[in-house]
Amino acid sequence: MLLNILFSFFSILSIKSDISPAFTFSNETDYLSRYKNLLIDIREEKISPIEAEMEFKSIMRFLKEEFPNSEKYRADQEIVFPLIKSSISAVGGKGRGFYDRKYNMFDHAVTGSHPAHDIFIFDPDHDCIDNRKNEYVDVVSVSHGIVLAVEKDWTDSSDYRGGNYVWVYDFERGGLWYYAHERKVVVVPGQIVQPGNKLGEVGRTGFNALNKRSDTHLHLMFLELDETFYPWPVNYYEWLKNAEFLTKSTKAEILKRDILKINRIRPKSLKRIETKQYNLKVDYKKKTEIALDLPRKRRR
Repeated sequence: MLLNILFSFFSILSIKSDISPAFTFSNETDYLSRYKNLLIDIREEKISPIEAEMEFKSIMRFLKEEFPNSEKYRADQEIVFPLIKSSISAVGGKGRGFYDRKYNMFDHAVTGSHPAHDIFIFDPDHDCIDNRKNEYVDVVSVSHGIVLAVEKDWTDSSDYRGGNYVWVYDFERGGLWYYAHERKVVVVPGQIVQPGNKLGEVGRTGFNALNKRSDTHLHLMFLELDETFYPWPVNYYEWLKNAEFLTKSTKAEILKRDILKINRIRPKSLKRIETKQYNLKVDYKKKTEIALDLPRKRRR
C-alpha cells in the first residue's frame, strides 16, 4: 500500500506538461527592485496569482522585520490628510466610494472593486489646477514610511489604470499606501518619508482618470497585512475624519541606497512558511500541475 502511494506521488511529479516552470524566488537582493518588478509582472500578467502572492509575502516579511513598530512609530498615531489645503468634504461620496468586493492584488484580470477613496480637487477645466486655489495641489505622505515603488513616465498612450503612482510602506501600521493618478511624482524608491512630505501632485494620469467624465482626484488605498502577510484593503475613512489638515508640504530627505541591499530575504521567507496551512491539489484527469492553496481568514 505504502509503495503504491509513493509510486503514484513520484509519477505525478515526473509528468511533463506545457505549463510554465515552477516558480522560484528572484535573485535580486534589492527589495525595491523586486517590488517594482512584481507590480509590472502582475500588470502584464507575466506571473500567476499564486507566484505573485509568494513573492509579495517574501518582500513584506522582510519589511516587517526591518522596520518594526516602536514607540516612535505607533499604530494608533493619527494620519495627516493626503492633500494640502483640503478638507474631509473633498472625499468622494462622503466616504461611500469604498467597496472591496472581489479585490485581488495578485490577479490583474479581476476587476469590479474600488478598495480606496477618491479625494477630489475643484478642476472643472481638467488642467489639474484647483480653480479655488489657482495652483497645483500637493499630495503628501499620510504617515512615516519608506517609498517602495513609483511610476513617473505614464503617457496617454499607456493602458494601465494607476497612472503615475507612489507605493509607501507604513512604519506605524505595517501596511501599504497606494497614491495613484498623480500629475507628477517627486520622490524615489528608498526615500524615508514623514507625515506631510510631498510625494507629488494631484493629476489625471491613468486609463480611467484621463476620461472627461472623471473629475480630477487622488486615488488612495491602504492595504493591511495579516499574520500571513496577505494584503487586505481597509476602509480608512474614519482616519481621514480625524486627520491633521496641512496648509503646506515639506520635502522628503534622500536615503542612501547602499543600506537597502539584503541577502537574507530568500531563506527567511522559505523557512517561515507553515506547511500545515497548505492543501495539496492534484488534477488526476489532466495531470498537468500541482497547486498549493493557502486558506485565508480575513481580519476585520
